[in-house]
Amino acid sequence: MAGYIDGTKEEPPATIITKKDDKDVRVTNPAHTEWVAQEQQVLSYLLLSLSRDVLIQVVSIPTAVGVWDAISGMFASHSRARVMNTRMALTATKKGNLKVAEYVAKMRGLADDMASAGKKLDDDDIVSDILAGLDDDFDPVVSAVAQRSEPISVGELFSQLVTFEQRLELRQGGIQSSTNSASRGGNGGGRGHGQPNQGQNLNRGRGGQGRGRGGFTNNQGGDHPKCQLCDKLGHTVVKCYKRFDASFTGEEKSAAAATSSYGVGTNWYIDTGATDHITSDLDKLTVREKYNGGDQVHTASGSGMKINQIGQSIVRTQHRDLILKNILYVPEANKSLISAHRLAFDNQAFLELFPRYFSIKDQVTRKLLHQGRCERGLYPLKSFPNKQVFAAIKLSPSQWHCRLGHPSSVIVQQVLSHNNLPCVSESNKHSVCDACQKGKSHQLPYSKSLSRSSAPLELIHSDVWGPAPTSVGKNNYYVSFVDDFSKFSWIYLLKHKSDVFQCFHNFQNPVERLFDRKILAMQTDWVVNITNSIPFFNASVFLTVCHVHMHINKTGLPNVSTIILLKLGYPF
Repeated sequence: MAGYIDGTKEEPPATIITKKDDKDVRVTNPAHTEWVAQEQQVLSYLLLSLSRDVLIQVVSIPTAVGVWDAISGMFASHSRARVMNTRMALTATKKGNLKVAEYVAKMRGLADDMASAGKKLDDDDIVSDILAGLDDDFDPVVSAVAQRSEPISVGELFSQLVTFEQRLELRQGGIQSSTNSASRGGNGGGRGHGQPNQGQNLNRGRGGQGRGRGGFTNNQGGDHPKCQLCDKLGHTVVKCYKRFDASFTGEEKSAAAATSSYGVGTNWYIDTGATDHITSDLDKLTVREKYNGGDQVHTASGSGMKINQIGQSIVRTQHRDLILKNILYVPEANKSLISAHRLAFDNQAFLELFPRYFSIKDQVTRKLLHQGRCERGLYPLKSFPNKQVFAAIKLSPSQWHCRLGHPSSVIVQQVLSHNNLPCVSESNKHSVCDACQKGKSHQLPYSKSLSRSSAPLELIHSDVWGPAPTSVGKNNYYVSFVDDFSKFSWIYLLKHKSDVFQCFHNFQNPVERLFDRKILAMQTDWVVNITNSIPFFNASVFLTVCHVHMHINKTGLPNVSTIILLKLGYPF
């Protein structure tokens, strides 16, 4: 079929000469008749596959090769015109009021049209066309891309543009809300803490042309704003070209306000644009765990920073401790940032930011939880240490003896006199230390155990430990279960000691389903100890309901606490 379209299968002659009775006779060529039949079939196929508009242009052409050449010439001119029009559309398209996603999708569609017309564009050409159509608000991104030594892909550029657009929307939303709440006054001067208005009216006041009574400092020179990053007039920090320049450090005052001697911020700083708490100081996390996800923390420039761990912390303030949950440990971060949204959400509070200070208040009672000062444009949330740590208290020699690791009295006196440590005199200078006496005594070893478990869950050792200092999860106790056969351990955290019975149920059901067998016996003393503290509770009834036999500690079975301590690695 292709030979009839491209002309490679030529038309044979219509007649041929043959000999008949020794004479030359011209007769019809059978090969020509067959060629004409097949060629007309191909022509019919072509004509039937064309649209009406194209068919009108080629219906008078008698051969298939002629129709094909006419169609090729027709669409070749259309393709050239299409390439030219698409190229001009790429150059002339502007972002305008479109979202970044809509604008980039439109530019990619035009690039796909170019590719379908046979002129595929490189990523560099598409990136150049996209950057050329951006508004002035995106000039910092354009400058940052232009300064890159490596080429940027369209996908990476799209990510940076979306991130920058979100930042712009957050800033514009904050500016709009501040303007709406503070522009009720007329053109009069401010009174109180306000300054005279010499540009845009941002003082809070009452009346049309009267005097305002606001606490806001008015914007001087609205036509000539000052950049907070480079301290130059004529533009804001949103349009500053130095914003994405990694080599630009700005003035030293910003660094001095937020960093310590080793270059990393030691305070927490409130950030209204952050979606999560971020820190590079691992010591700030009171509870932490390894982060195995693939997410990254993206800055305004689009660069990503790896998350190593995730944890929690507590910031101690004047009135109440503030809980910080889901803190991202990012070693590359320069400052520890607190997400204003998560801080307010997790602590049922709200924030008030003022030019010179900020405050955190309870959402229900409106009670002040914390108040801090603004330091050079930043809002640090400083943690208040416990006052007891710095209290100067004189200790007795026996207390120094305990703190120094129970040395002899001669060594204690030498340390106190050599370091001039405060000490109060004791009436009884020959007091005996109970810990030293107990430490010098030894318990006789247990006899060789005659008890042997032949399968899991035949005997479970259990012990309750506590009370301990309250953890972040409000837990004060833990209960451990050790299988005598495999020595495998289970540990459950408890808020109250009486929760151990419900915890045993939570342990018994899944472990019996896991091994497909019942717990036959338990060796523990917490059942008796806790039963004595709970009125109207019978330990035998509890164990009967659980279908567990209670082992009495007898000869041949080691002490429960001994097994638990050895399992946890304590020397005994």
